[in-house]
Amino acid sequence: MSDQWVCNASPLILLKHIGRLRLLTDLCDILVVPKGVVNEILKYKEEAPTLEAFLTSPKVTMAQSDTTIEPAIAGWDLGKGESEVLSWALSHPEYEAILDDLSARKCARSLGIPLRGTVGIILLAKKRSYIPKAAPLIESLIDAGLRFDIKWINEALELVGESLKLD
Repeated sequence: MSDQWVCNASPLILLKHIGRLRLLTDLCDILVVPKGVVNEILKYKEEAPTLEAFLTSPKVTMAQSDTTIEPAIAGWDLGKGESEVLSWALSHPEYEAILDDLSARKCARSLGIPLRGTVGIILLAKKRSYIPKAAPLIESLIDAGLRFDIKWINEALELVGESLKLD
């Protein structure tokens, strides 16, 4: 089975900030970015050039039209990008949703949509030997604005035999 992902804006932006955007295409076979996510990314002028170049990768498919929001997702009152990512994943069960938003993650779990966040991408990269250590990248993600409970972060890092020591 191949790894097919549909990605929201925050993993793209956070991984770009730490210089590891390519992990997304290195770790999956197909990466779909819904139109609502592309539009959201392009609003960030400082992000746009790098992310536009990334979106032209042969492994990246940009949806050409808005993804129809599934009624089961519309009721969650999520952002357009999160709603499109989850609707794509719900209608394409072979895809895993890549997103960080807590409400969107709760919605995905309630609908049985497989998901992974930016931290999960880093952990997968470590497990597959794309990176030697996960903790320094997760620390960089925190510096770039990722907000997660440090206890949860350390529990996640334990899965790859590491921990994070923050002062």
